[in-house]
Amino acid sequence: MKKTSKIIAVSALATGLFVGGGAWGYQTTYVDAAAAQASGEKGKAVSKAKNIRVTQSGITLEMTKANFDGNLIDISLDRSGKEVNGSFVYSGTKDEGSAQIEHGSLQSIDVFINGKSIMELGGKALGKRPNLKWGPGDTPESVRVNVTDASWLGGKGYAFPEKFQLKLKVKLEGVDEPYIIELPMQKAAGKPVVVNNTLTKQAGNITLELGKMNLTSSSSRIQLIEKGNASEQYSGIMYEFVDDSGRRLDYLTAFGTDQNNQSKAFYHDIVLSPIHSNAKSITIKPFYPEMEEPGAANGSYKMDANGEIVKHFIEELEMKVSLK
Repeated sequence: MKKTSKIIAVSALATGLFVGGGAWGYQTTYVDAAAAQASGEKGKAVSKAKNIRVTQSGITLEMTKANFDGNLIDISLDRSGKEVNGSFVYSGTKDEGSAQIEHGSLQSIDVFINGKSIMELGGKALGKRPNLKWGPGDTPESVRVNVTDASWLGGKGYAFPEKFQLKLKVKLEGVDEPYIIELPMQKAAGKPVVVNNTLTKQAGNITLELGKMNLTSSSSRIQLIEKGNASEQYSGIMYEFVDDSGRRLDYLTAFGTDQNNQSKAFYHDIVLSPIHSNAKSITIKPFYPEMEEPGAANGSYKMDANGEIVKHFIEELEMKVSLK
């Protein structure tokens, strides 16, 4: 079989939508870093609101959170003004055809590090440059922006420096000029919990390896490496993460590629909500999602009575990782 490169990413898709060609969407639950720290999450990274405000055409954007914990850049922006209509982040679907985006809705976000667009970093290649994701925030008037680097994707991808100048270029519907927000960023001083306990599991021709974990008060970053069948065709495996008390970690971002190594091993870089300070272990639970249409390669996932994807867990690949 001819080997082809594959890239997967978590985007702002609704849970239950499966996109063919190697991309999927998870439901994303956002966690405020300051609240996480107060409730006893691991690590000591601190999220500080910068309170930067920019007003144009009667609409104000305010940066209410800017945090870099080494795992990801995490930004929150709030919108206000008398001229805005509808939600800040447009929630329309393709089925709505040419439905008009409301005035003041978010149109696009470009991110620059030390004056250079993230699209230009890492040799410009997808899988080697930083990955940007944005979606609805805590309120209809907010957006959350997450950026991860490519340093955990199995190659020599771009890695964030510990200090840099961050610039956001934000375009809103109906506003002629983009909003420019700039600020210096520095990696949080708190020491993260680093887990280097390499674990390997196998099921049939698929081998799953835990590469590394980096835990802070604001996020949990996990590298998983799939080998075997996953290098020949899209395996379709998804992952759930729970601690020893049964608390499930929620996805913030995820990205994966097999482009950065000759053996075509598939590297997953997954960033999750923080692990609670009293957790003694975390269990990685791989599963195949059940499709709404039996045997379909793409389309909608089958959902249970609680609105969750119907999951077929792969017990042979399950990993329990000690944190103590």
